[in-house]
Amino acid sequence: MTVLCSPHAEFSVNETSDLQLDLDFRTGRPTSIVGPAISSAGRSACAALNRERVRGLTEADRNTASRESLPPHVWAALFARKCAEWGVPLISLSGLGIAHNEERLIISRILRPLTSGAEASPFLDEQWGVVYKLFPLLKSGGLGKTFSMEFNEQFDEADILTRDASLSETLEKLTTLSEAGALTTEIVGLTDSGDYLIAKQPLAKPYLDLESDRDTAVATIRAVACRAPFARRLWTVWMHNQAYFVSDLHKGNIMRDESDSPTIIDALFCPVPISAARHFPWLAESVEDARAWQMTGTKPRRRAFDEVNDDDL
Repeated sequence: MTVLCSPHAEFSVNETSDLQLDLDFRTGRPTSIVGPAISSAGRSACAALNRERVRGLTEADRNTASRESLPPHVWAALFARKCAEWGVPLISLSGLGIAHNEERLIISRILRPLTSGAEASPFLDEQWGVVYKLFPLLKSGGLGKTFSMEFNEQFDEADILTRDASLSETLEKLTTLSEAGALTTEIVGLTDSGDYLIAKQPLAKPYLDLESDRDTAVATIRAVACRAPFARRLWTVWMHNQAYFVSDLHKGNIMRDESDSPTIIDALFCPVPISAARHFPWLAESVEDARAWQMTGTKPRRRAFDEVNDDDL
């Protein structure tokens, strides 16, 4: 399959559909993100490209043996074969000018390192106004962070637990948040050494007022605040016919995009347990409102809570 890319380049790829994409000159792969400004068409192209790549990554991950179970050279050969079979883009870190120094820290002679978060190491491409994020694949199989609700129906108790995320959980978070209206995020592929997932975002700017900008960014993805009995603040968003929790919207995860609109660049993200939503009235209300907002475009109002400040709960 061939794709015409700007500027007038033609090449063969496995993961593209009938989309007009550009060429990422750092990775040599089709891309929907070529700078800090993303149009609605670019966002749609990114979603379609992500779906293709996530399918390949999921199948390759499912069909590749554990690193620990095979000699390194055997695993590397199997990994490369499975990635080729499922159309997973393999990216050379050297193409991004990235390498490991003597302390095994990743550095780049081309891209400018930004402040690392708990999940990824971001690098700014100042020439093109985009950011590449490297998510390390841990020896345990984890990739990034997630959280989950654990609850006991008998004692009417619930708790929120943070843990390492799997590859599929991180892919689901990155792509679903992007489709919901957070900062556009493209799944680039895996490094050819198999130790990093690479994602790409347009360059964003710092927020102006955290509370106000967070409220606007949350409304953009149509997320409803949960009246949850936890210290951690939770929101619920409805996507792909199911409810998800969104959390960890601290000052490092709220920024402004090229149009100066507040946006979410990252978050903790996980599915809402259906059984919990049936058991807890506060969660059932949140899920119901998030679904209605997503389906109708109008946010429901519950008069009993109109004057309640979420920070006081």
